[in-house]
Amino acid sequence: MTQTAKYEKKDFVPDGEVKWCPGCGDYSILSLVQKIMPEVCEKLQLPRENVVFVSGIGCSSRFPYYMKNYGFHTIHGRAPAIATGLQVTRPDLQVWVVTGDGDGLSIGTNHLVHCLRRNVNLKILLFNNRIYGLTKGQFSPTSEKGKRTKSSPMGSIENPLNPLSIAIASEASFVARSIATDANHLQEVLLRAACHRGSAFVEIL
Repeated sequence: MTQTAKYEKKDFVPDGEVKWCPGCGDYSILSLVQKIMPEVCEKLQLPRENVVFVSGIGCSSRFPYYMKNYGFHTIHGRAPAIATGLQVTRPDLQVWVVTGDGDGLSIGTNHLVHCLRRNVNLKILLFNNRIYGLTKGQFSPTSEKGKRTKSSPMGSIENPLNPLSIAIASEASFVARSIATDANHLQEVLLRAACHRGSAFVEIL
């Protein structure tokens, strides 16, 4: 196998402004993914151009713009389906899916479930802030019962979906949860997911 280049974090940081709200946990997730990528490429002997990020719609789904490699910003809820097609036709690529609680667990639930049950070799990061952030505050499938929002002024009447329960029931071969404010734990989880062969599902609170 040909030796790949030695990368640093800066090799995965593109020019341009990151446009998330101040204080958002997405910044931490982005920084840690950029940080682990050199180690991932070294361990798996991957050139940078063989790592691809695929996203749907929402705040989390701006992610491909903020990584200095290939990516697709696709349509609402369909990132797992598009990523599956890419992985099946190009098994030499490492394909990551970045989605949110609204994108992945509302319009995209069926795509997510079938991707996991097929154990497609994808790394799926689900950012869960329990709200539709991009469209300014509607309740999402993971919002807690009683959540008051613009679309639920009397409080949400539904019990929230549990992303981990869905992933386990779909028989994903790697399931984990972390939180954006615990950098050490999240970094370790991301590294283990990156090196897993099969569907790796990570919920990030």
